[in-house]
Amino acid sequence: MWSNQAYLIAPVQYKQDFAKNRTPAPGAPASVIDSMKNKYDIPQAEIVAVGNELLNGLVSDTNSTFICGQLRMHGLQVGRISVVGDDADAIRSALDQALSRVDLVIVTGGLGATHDDITKDVLADYFGTPLVRDPKVEEMIRVFFEKRQRPVPDAALRQAEVPKDGRPLYNDQGTAPGLMFERGEQRVYVLPGVPREAEHLTRQYILPDVAPAGNLCLQQRMLWTTGLVESALWEMFGPVDELENLVQVASLPSHLGVRIHLTAYGENVEETSAKIEQAETLLEKVLSSYIYARDEQTMESVLGQLLVDRGETVAVAESCTGGLIGHRLTNIPGSSRYFLQGWLTYSNEAKVKSLGVDAALVERHGAVSEEVARAMAEGARQCAGTDWAVSVTGIAGPDGGTATKPVGLTYIAVAGKTLTSCQKFVFPQDRLRNKERAAQAALNLLRLHLIGLK
Repeated sequence: MWSNQAYLIAPVQYKQDFAKNRTPAPGAPASVIDSMKNKYDIPQAEIVAVGNELLNGLVSDTNSTFICGQLRMHGLQVGRISVVGDDADAIRSALDQALSRVDLVIVTGGLGATHDDITKDVLADYFGTPLVRDPKVEEMIRVFFEKRQRPVPDAALRQAEVPKDGRPLYNDQGTAPGLMFERGEQRVYVLPGVPREAEHLTRQYILPDVAPAGNLCLQQRMLWTTGLVESALWEMFGPVDELENLVQVASLPSHLGVRIHLTAYGENVEETSAKIEQAETLLEKVLSSYIYARDEQTMESVLGQLLVDRGETVAVAESCTGGLIGHRLTNIPGSSRYFLQGWLTYSNEAKVKSLGVDAALVERHGAVSEEVARAMAEGARQCAGTDWAVSVTGIAGPDGGTATKPVGLTYIAVAGKTLTSCQKFVFPQDRLRNKERAAQAALNLLRLHLIGLK
């Protein structure tokens, strides 16, 4: 069943060998299931997440979310996620049940150096193999601490003891190696609970192992939208029968927008590519102004490329977003080519002194107003000497609202060489999300200007 060769066809396309007695993906539309019936079988995997902190609600299980997404992109379906505490019997029971159903199990957590990290010992006992010292792991641990100019704790060196019959997954992002056990055609991967380390080892070891060649091609596309809630988006699009005859559709809403995930199945790349392109065309016809990115793109990466292509620059003047717009723009490497300057003018005095906003304008209309937002954007563009400037002023909440200016009221302005436009928003009463919504809306308003839709 397993192969060491990964079949990756850009951007996200895979061929997969499918074991017998598997079922179509749970939740797939009827049209997809019917087309797959007696033709494609999707293999199943399971995840066992270990840790009292997960059961106590102290930590979110982001590792399972990441692993599910990665396996799905490689043509596997995670059929079940089990969460257990740091308890030997619970871990053994979860493994017994998972291995009775699937051939691939991924265990996360419990590989550290503290008293409650028992997963390695439990797995060694489960597979009947002693622990032995691995010289390479030991050397990696010593180098890890030497780079940080810290002594090597004895507890950390104990992490160099690995099951004799288990394959170490060497971890250069931390001190605890991952592990892999085989039993016939079944494999159990064990990963550290630290998300950065779990993600690294998943990419380095698991994904190359679970992408063998076969007769099914799977291709996926993520379309990122903003400006519409989920219900309004699909009401605008209309009937989805034609779309679902081509692809499996998942709608993933958040406070920043809706992600539309498309999955096409076929016998070859040409077939899946054609389905994805047709599905995207259907969506573009209706939602083109709301779709801002695809796959791994972000709003800020799209904006950066637009500015580079146009040879233009931007500045920002922020109030209620507290620097979040500038932060997002500068997340992109090379952003100094187009992002020149930013102001965080939280007080009325700062707006007047730093951006040249007329004090009488603030007095007459208030800091949260269209007039002040326009003046902030125009002042920022003039002071920075940029082609564009974006400003935002609002009431993030939870206090500060009035009957005429409620919490969530936000004005966003974009100033260019020949025009200044401003848009009014009223966001829900959630301070942190309101800041994120305002930053997203500001970046999107600039995007719409750059592509000529404003």
